[in-house]
Amino acid sequence: MLGMAAIVEVDRLSKSFGRVRALHEISFTVAEGEVFGFLGPNGAGKTTTIRILLGLLNSDAGTARIGGFDCWTGHAKAARLFGATLEQPALYGFLSGRDNLRLFARLLGPVDEAQITELLGLVGMTERGDDKVKRYSMGMRQRLALAQGMLGKPRLLILDEPTNGLDPNGIHGLRILLRKLATDQGLTIFFSSHLLSEVEELCDRVVVLHRGEVKVAGPLSEVVNVKGFNYRIDVSDVDKAIEIVRSIEGATVERGTIKDSITVSSKTDLARIINQALVATGIGVDQLVRTEKGLEDVYIELTGVAPGSPLSAPPPPPPAPPVAVKR
Repeated sequence: MLGMAAIVEVDRLSKSFGRVRALHEISFTVAEGEVFGFLGPNGAGKTTTIRILLGLLNSDAGTARIGGFDCWTGHAKAARLFGATLEQPALYGFLSGRDNLRLFARLLGPVDEAQITELLGLVGMTERGDDKVKRYSMGMRQRLALAQGMLGKPRLLILDEPTNGLDPNGIHGLRILLRKLATDQGLTIFFSSHLLSEVEELCDRVVVLHRGEVKVAGPLSEVVNVKGFNYRIDVSDVDKAIEIVRSIEGATVERGTIKDSITVSSKTDLARIINQALVATGIGVDQLVRTEKGLEDVYIELTGVAPGSPLSAPPPPPPAPPVAVKR
């Protein structure tokens, strides 16, 4: 997305609730037409950020803009540019899916019946569109909420855990649909999820948030290599190989999960140095392979938390204001 204008601009955004710091000077941008992954453990500040973007919450400091409009002071103009689907869709159970869309369409202004029919088809709800929502499964509600978010043809779609309640086929279908919307219609997707495999398959760029701070941001291909170089080495003597590699500055080594192997990580490319050191001491090297880490590996290293888990401890509170001392 190099060279594309930013539709979302977040600059040094901070927010606290009492003495609990939810966000601390986070900054990132989302380019027009990209699929953007927003990641972090439960309690990391993702929902707070999304609420600020939607104009539901004001920040303590910093700015958040959509299409150049401030999300708080210019909310009315910013809101015309985005649609949103939250984790728990607010739908009327006593109305049909189609009537829910009609109701929400009235709030937006002129949205014709043809677009409602088109959206129901787009999310795979044509056959059930006239059934009452209270008869829908959670997955069907999520699909209807996605259609609701696309009413009025927004430029930006903000999705908070949109795969909740979907079976594997539904998740696969949603992934194809979102990529199609981004590719064919130029729709920007802001995708907050704990399903890292889906983010890895779908997103162009990601941000990882932890304890209210941005730990890493950038193209997915760069983020998964943020921790440097990783190797699996098949050797003739594992214990001796570990001893030798530990003596090499900058290398971290441990016993591999595959028999007669070690795994090595380093910030710089040490493959040649490691291979020469092992061979020089008489250790047979059957294979030295650079391994690519997945997004989940990087995520756990950055946050120390498994995907979908809450934070192991609350974020640090902001510093207390200075107390004036009377003399």
